[in-house]
Amino acid sequence: MEIRHLQMVKEVASSGNLTKAADRLFLTQSALSHQLKELESYFDTQLFIRDKKQMLLTPAGEVVLQAAEKILQEVIETRAKVRCLTDKEAGEVRLCTQCYTSYHWLAGFLREFQAIYPKVDIKVELEAATQAADHHLLANKIDVAITEGDENPKFSYTPLFQDEFVAIVAPDHAWVGRSWVEIDEFASQNYIMYNVPDEESSNFLMLFKNRRPLKVYKITLTEAILEMVKAGLGVAVLPNWVVRPYLQSGQLSAVRITKQRVLRTWYAATLKTKQLPPYTTAFIEQLASYMAELDGYACTV
Repeated sequence: MEIRHLQMVKEVASSGNLTKAADRLFLTQSALSHQLKELESYFDTQLFIRDKKQMLLTPAGEVVLQAAEKILQEVIETRAKVRCLTDKEAGEVRLCTQCYTSYHWLAGFLREFQAIYPKVDIKVELEAATQAADHHLLANKIDVAITEGDENPKFSYTPLFQDEFVAIVAPDHAWVGRSWVEIDEFASQNYIMYNVPDEESSNFLMLFKNRRPLKVYKITLTEAILEMVKAGLGVAVLPNWVVRPYLQSGQLSAVRITKQRVLRTWYAATLKTKQLPPYTTAFIEQLASYMAELDGYACTV
């Protein structure tokens, strides 16, 4: 049994006439009669009673008609859903970022992208941050993860941008004016960081692998971290672009970490086994282009 058989039952029942049904389906009457015989043979029962020039449904035909109407409607709805997924200009991109401070630049990109693709909804999944991003991607709960690191063999990675971590200190701190500080010097300082578990902070693991800081302050908001640094309560480590306005105004100072610098590269990660809709591919490509043109975000990988 095929979709054409269900369409035939619906049209014959609606028109009550083989000739009219054949015209609607762009078939000859003999071809339509052949389809009816195939279907009745499939169910091994009569579906229509031929009464003069009228076609009347049998009880079995009524059951088949109800099923046909339901199945055909589901086919229509399924085609519409698939069309949305394959339409370059309409659909949904579920996104998460491991970078807490990414919203400084993400909002500007989303505004530009939505101006070009107004029918694409962008959903930022906040719960998929930090270590959970990989799990959400593997479980198909998100489509794109903006993440540091490119080690998972199950993912495809598109380089987006590169940033540098710097030590943020108050203007009167002893480190001001130095070309760089060594990692082991952080152990003599109070450390101000985001409110995440120590083991989920790559910076904390890098700086305090052997010795813990004097005191740790965990803060939710970037602005609050910077205010505490300004007050001389400790030092923080943040991407250089996050604190640029504060550096330019003289409210804070930044010092390079080690002579070699501490750099990281951010990627857009997607599942290798997942066929991406055209608009998701466009989202990633345009994000990479946007970051390349944004001052201070050049990617050198």
